Amino acid sequence: MISNKRRRLPVHIITGFLGAGKTSFLNQFIQSQLPERILVVENECGDTNIDGALIIDGVEDIVELTSGCLCCSLAGGLMDILYEVSKKIDQLDRLIIETTGIADPNSIMQVFLEDYRVEQLFELEQIVCLVDAFNIEDWLGKTEEALRQIAASDVILVNKVDTIEPEKQNHLESLMNGINPYATTFFGSHGQFPLDQILSIGTINPRSILEKTKDIEDNHDHHHHIHNDHGISTFSVSFTKPIDLNEISLELNRLVNLYSDQIYRVKGIIAIPNYPNRVILQSAKSAFIATDGLPWETEHDRAGKLVFIGKNIKSLNLKELFERYQLQAK
Repeated sequence: MISNKRRRLPVHIITGFLGAGKTSFLNQFIQSQLPERILVVENECGDTNIDGALIIDGVEDIVELTSGCLCCSLAGGLMDILYEVSKKIDQLDRLIIETTGIADPNSIMQVFLEDYRVEQLFELEQIVCLVDAFNIEDWLGKTEEALRQIAASDVILVNKVDTIEPEKQNHLESLMNGINPYATTFFGSHGQFPLDQILSIGTINPRSILEKTKDIEDNHDHHHHIHNDHGISTFSVSFTKPIDLNEISLELNRLVNLYSDQIYRVKGIIAIPNYPNRVILQSAKSAFIATDGLPWETEHDRAGKLVFIGKNIKSLNLKELFERYQLQAK
């Protein structure tokens, strides 16, 4: 079932590994959006109080979760918070969730994109990942969480560029694009980034997704893999004709459940028979969500594309698997 979203309370998820500068960026975000009424959900493991670290002007309320990682207790902590927020949703302009440095944001994203009750009141605008320019390569070599955070994000903010040599910036941009070609990367220091540009990029924003799909089509050949030193690669598959949504959804759900340790993220656009709009398909942890995209320009030019992001994806033989969908497309 394609989800037609009505605009509700905008939600932003801010993620990033330990020490990347999430709270500094959150400060800038809040200050730039004044006089909006913003509720912040701050998730830290341990007894950490962050009230003094945040700009209070513009923050309607701060909800702190210090009993554990938000992504590990969705059925309890996050849903309870969203229920309480729903009671005063008319008094708020925006909700921001700042995750722990070790969280996988896919679990949080799944709640906003898949739960029908949540969909009626909240709209996930974007996932923003803060990256420490100086330490990111070290973290990527040591932990899978940092890789998953980057792969899940719509926007990557490479922070602390003042701590690296200027020539390294191009290397980091290539590295981020190699991990997640669907994300847009910005560079800055002390949590300062161009908010207007960042806010125009979104998880379900049809135009921004279409633009990124076009970039991927222009820059990469069919079934091309981008490799990096951390074992992350991308695999893209193109569909020249409309595809049965139920059939491909079943296959994609099987893949992300069976290979959850290898497939970090899937995102793209397909055409389905007798439907005038593009359909945006994307994974959220172990499920796929379909949302409405922009109308196709012509009836004859309805080419779709899916991009898989993960670890050792080449071993899954996805090319052979999806060949039959090309043959069955009608």
